[in-house]
Amino acid sequence: MSRVEIKQALIAKEVLNTTDETVLDQLKAVLQMQRGDWWKSLPAKVRRDVEESLAQADRGETVSHAEAMKQVQAWRKR
Repeated sequence: MSRVEIKQALIAKEVLNTTDETVLDQLKAVLQMQRGDWWKSLPAKVRRDVEESLAQADRGETVSHAEAMKQVQAWRKR
């Protein structure tokens, strides 16, 4: 067996043994990204949210990382 075939077998074994749907969904998403159809595979709400976020950034409606961390810390204290 080649190295690739060994990796495939090990990954296939892990996939077949998992019952964690989140893991399976994530693996599916990674494989779809590789094929280039990842955007279409996202739920419509997620696509809308991403598009709105990009529009906000284009309008300059952004927050620095430091400010975002301050907001998170304030929320955690509530």
